[in-house]
Amino acid sequence: MNFKPQTLNLHIIYRIPGMGADKRLYSEIQPIEGYEFVDLEWQIFPKIKSLKEYAVEIAKQIDTSKPYSLMGVSMGGMVCSELADFLNPEKIVIISSAKTSNELPIMFKRMNFLGVTRLLNAERINYIIGNSSKFFGAMNSSQRKLFYEMADRINIDFIVWSIKAILGWDKKSASSKIIHIHGTRDFVLPIENITPTYIIEKGDHMMIWNKSVLINEKLKEIFL
Repeated sequence: MNFKPQTLNLHIIYRIPGMGADKRLYSEIQPIEGYEFVDLEWQIFPKIKSLKEYAVEIAKQIDTSKPYSLMGVSMGGMVCSELADFLNPEKIVIISSAKTSNELPIMFKRMNFLGVTRLLNAERINYIIGNSSKFFGAMNSSQRKLFYEMADRINIDFIVWSIKAILGWDKKSASSKIIHIHGTRDFVLPIENITPTYIIEKGDHMMIWNKSVLINEKLKEIFL
């Protein structure tokens, strides 16, 4: 797992990917001068039930003795929002994500109330993943190939845990440090529920790939 900084004198940006993804989700993100990216991969903690508890565990991989910032996409951004409650990063950037449970679609709350997670099993999850790429957003052929390569590595138990954790998320406030980049065509987390810092026109849930030019511009504006 690549979570140890390689360079001593660079500001570290710890990055957390979206649910079921890995560091390749950031494949279109350019280096930022003076900064080093360190990717925190998803792990299974058998006794952990909530995003808040997950944040406490993953925080152990963050070196807080040196200057650092946080970045997260989708579910990774939700974990960043939880980390911001007890860590003190210089900057926190979340992309295509939600700062609080209030920014989640009402459909998520209804699904949690109806207990749909009881219906989840490997067959249903594999079917959903296998037919979900267009729902998440536009991808070129190489990006779609990468999407399914990441999907093939998914741990079903982790996905079930992730869905339960998101549907059961109960966070009502967020750090004022959070810089939120969101797209106007995100059908997973519709912008109608979101209060973003920066809006990407026609950006969908996969704009980390398909709007990477604009995302890179915003990141350099934020960090430089």
